[in-house]
Amino acid sequence: MGLNERLKYAEMKARHQDALRPWYKKPWGIIVIILTIIIFLILTFSSIYVFNRIQQILAGETATMTTEQLKQYIQTINGDGTNYSLGTSTPQATIVEFGDFACPYCQESYQVVNQMESLYKDKIKIVWRDYLRNEDSIDLAMTARCAGEQGKFWEMHDLLFANQENLTTADSERINRLSALAQILELNMTKFNSCLSERKYLNQIKKDYDDGNTLEIIGTPTWFVNNYSFSGSLTEAKFQELISGLIN
Repeated sequence: MGLNERLKYAEMKARHQDALRPWYKKPWGIIVIILTIIIFLILTFSSIYVFNRIQQILAGETATMTTEQLKQYIQTINGDGTNYSLGTSTPQATIVEFGDFACPYCQESYQVVNQMESLYKDKIKIVWRDYLRNEDSIDLAMTARCAGEQGKFWEMHDLLFANQENLTTADSERINRLSALAQILELNMTKFNSCLSERKYLNQIKKDYDDGNTLEIIGTPTWFVNNYSFSGSLTEAKFQELISGLIN
């Protein structure tokens, strides 16, 4: 066998041996294995982080708080006791909503809130707190509080959401529309108009907003159910699921 034939034979043998070599011993196979291990480790550690983060959120991140910090945290959620509420004064479950009367997702939930209060009024307490997305919502929040001054907060709460489409634009006619809602509730219009024009409860609205920022709320509605936080529109089924584990 000549030199050329021997070289060709050696080359063919090498190719044959390479073809028979297991894929995981080939250079590209080793690279695939290394990349797979790296991806697996990334996914594993990411999953652990996400799981731990969810646990922290569901626990209200209170596990590492001191007693005083926990007390302050709960007070920041519930407010100073002047916010309007539905239900019993001795609840098994307290639901605090940080909302905006101009928020469409809050509008989706307001009837569910009423249904929950009707079903569990002897076992739950529902608290409204203002968390305004922009200054255009101030008149809406003020309207509810001025109605509340005359004992009609929740009635105005429902009317504002029911008529949200006509109230979200801060035009020259909006005050007239708000006054029309007050007339539907047969409020004392002199007191109502004075309250609205003076922005009598602006400090209380600002207090709610500041507390929301302290709680790192990023959108409305945000709910605190016995101090556990959830965001977004919630259905009746979801509310019942949340509450069922908290009440007898």
